[in-house]
Amino acid sequence: MATYIEIITSPNCPHSPKAVRVAQKVVSEMNSVILHEVSMITEAGRARAEQYGVESTPAIAVNGQIAYVGVPGEKRLKHIIDDAVREERQKTNYFF
Repeated sequence: MATYIEIITSPNCPHSPKAVRVAQKVVSEMNSVILHEVSMITEAGRARAEQYGVESTPAIAVNGQIAYVGVPGEKRLKHIIDDAVREERQKTNYFF
């Protein structure tokens, strides 16, 4: 099962490039994590940001939910991703 990370960025935001670099580094050290940058400069990016209710960038969504706004440290982002993975596993660990 993969974890999907979206970083919503803006070309006018001075912090967006650093958030992308932090996420790329953290994701490169993890298995089954997909990283996608969503730029608000595009129509699709603006629509996605609107779906999430993002009002400032950078914003990081994990598995379809905003998990952080701003630039997290590497340890913080890894912890956020680990928590999301754990939650997804719990959702699929019951029998019907």
